[in-house]
Amino acid sequence: MQLKQRLVVYSSRVKHITLALGFLVACSAVFAQQYKPEHILNRVPTQAEVDVDTPTQEETPNCKVKSFKEGSYQGVALYKPDGATLLRAWCAPVPTKQGEKASVEQIRFYKNGREVYRDVLGKEARWFNTAGSRRGTLAADKTIAAWTVLSPEEAAQEIVAALVNNDYARFQRVALSEEDVKTLGLTGVLATEVQKEIQSANETNFKTLVKTLKMPVDARWGAFNTSLPATIPAGNGSSSDLTIYYNAAIVVLKGDDASQNQQLFVGDLVKVGDVWKILGLPVGEAFGQATGAVSASSIFFPTVDAASAGTETAADFGEYGAQLNEAFQKLDEATPDNYANVCDQTVELLLNIAENNPAERDNMLSQAVNVIYSGVQSGLYPQGAKKLAALEEACGDEVSDNVKALVKHRLIVAEFYAVASAQPQPKQSVLQKAQEKYSDDLIAFVDEYATTPAGAEAAMSLALDQEYVLENEAAIEYYQKVAQNFANLPIGQKAAGAIARLKSEGGKLNFPAAKYFGGGVCDIAATTDKPTVIFFWASWDEDSVNAVKKIASQVNVVGVNLDSAPSREGANDYYKKIVANVPWKNICDPSGLEGATATALGIQTPPWAILIDKSGKVVRSNIVDMEELAEIVKELK
Repeated sequence: MQLKQRLVVYSSRVKHITLALGFLVACSAVFAQQYKPEHILNRVPTQAEVDVDTPTQEETPNCKVKSFKEGSYQGVALYKPDGATLLRAWCAPVPTKQGEKASVEQIRFYKNGREVYRDVLGKEARWFNTAGSRRGTLAADKTIAAWTVLSPEEAAQEIVAALVNNDYARFQRVALSEEDVKTLGLTGVLATEVQKEIQSANETNFKTLVKTLKMPVDARWGAFNTSLPATIPAGNGSSSDLTIYYNAAIVVLKGDDASQNQQLFVGDLVKVGDVWKILGLPVGEAFGQATGAVSASSIFFPTVDAASAGTETAADFGEYGAQLNEAFQKLDEATPDNYANVCDQTVELLLNIAENNPAERDNMLSQAVNVIYSGVQSGLYPQGAKKLAALEEACGDEVSDNVKALVKHRLIVAEFYAVASAQPQPKQSVLQKAQEKYSDDLIAFVDEYATTPAGAEAAMSLALDQEYVLENEAAIEYYQKVAQNFANLPIGQKAAGAIARLKSEGGKLNFPAAKYFGGGVCDIAATTDKPTVIFFWASWDEDSVNAVKKIASQVNVVGVNLDSAPSREGANDYYKKIVANVPWKNICDPSGLEGATATALGIQTPPWAILIDKSGKVVRSNIVDMEELAEIVKELK
């Protein structure tokens, strides 16, 4: 029997299930023989999505109905012609004024000869064997009132089903609640952060998420992707041990043939008793339109910042590790007067480690190059270009192409910096000549080293230059080099995002699913009363922020703040101050320019704006002057 047919049967009998089972009152062998198999086949699971065996129309007349007795229970069973069990209804004697009568207590359903589902009538529903392990109490209308046993995989199934069917009540049954916070004994900052996520998972935001995801009606759970579960010992924000799946994702499949699949990111799943629950709302992109830029995040296990990771790396070098830590600390604390000298000492230490540790040669040389380059960019190391030129000559053929490319790229940039930052300022003709040489050198460099990380960085720089002068096709060519050569790395994903953004002009923008700071899901498709400006901004650029403030009443502004938080632990307080004085909602990511939204749309630097008209079409995808933005908005009217 098809699912739709079973649903029709279910809806017609759910109110009368107890009365309809009157055929089992006597439960004797003689009584069983009075009923044909098709009568019993009208009894289907209260949960319509359960997959149970059903005989074909030809098999039904030949099915067997038999009574049985086991202990104090008796009942009626239905078997296929080949003897495979289809259904068993269990009865228990109930004393009445007229004597004892049998009352149906449970019906067991089978698949391939094994019990897969059991209705304990009026009380609970249970899944068995290949159907799973879930267990839930029943409400008066026979729907699941609450889960008492639910595996993480089954929780993932429920999340997908709730989103496909726009069923917030179903989602709530697998969402962490305020009561769960008490059960888990969460305290302090962790409890506050968890409660914020719970509050953001309200019905309004859930409905907005459903609109954003655009799940097809035949979408279904495919797999649960995550690492091993983690146990957080008591005392770290909770009064008891916590068991967590973090940075988790669900593979969602479309259709019976799984012709399309896409990931839905659920972040944290938390075990509460025997039930796994999601913290907050999942995130994802419109089905079939994934850019790969959205990913899972975790309240319980936030991403380790690069700075702390680097410190641990230095510590791994034994005697050199201590010297490196000291050298980098001195470099951070150096004054303009002694910076060049400290920089020289740091570089010499790195080169010495490279010479004495062949296995770490490339790593140490790369760090030395970047120390020099950082000094060049700061303007505190004017001899940087000469130092890089000497280093390029010394590298020879013993180093990898990646290191060769890194040295060459940094040298090209440093040589231009040396001219552009010279004091007194050079003549315009000298500066123009240096600019032309820089561009020519960079183009030739990308042609030679396109498959190296430095080549990708240079290509992104050239693409940005082309965007500034509105040469979108030329920009796309450079972005494509990076997207193709580094498809699985963040820089390749950012390049792919930039291509999608540029190609969206005249059409719809695929804006990634995201949450606003302070709560709420961002849905740019819902802002159709006025033009929409997606404004990528940073707190230090007050002029651009003020320019957008002037037109904020004329457009819907979706702010994407690109400040990198000092730490993830302090991110909430940091962003409270940052967004306090702007009259628009903001997406804030501690990773700043490396965050999911900036990556998905290929944004390399603030300020940046994308303008969308009232019909939802992208007017411009690369406005970098916010005064110009104001003029374009006026023209739209």
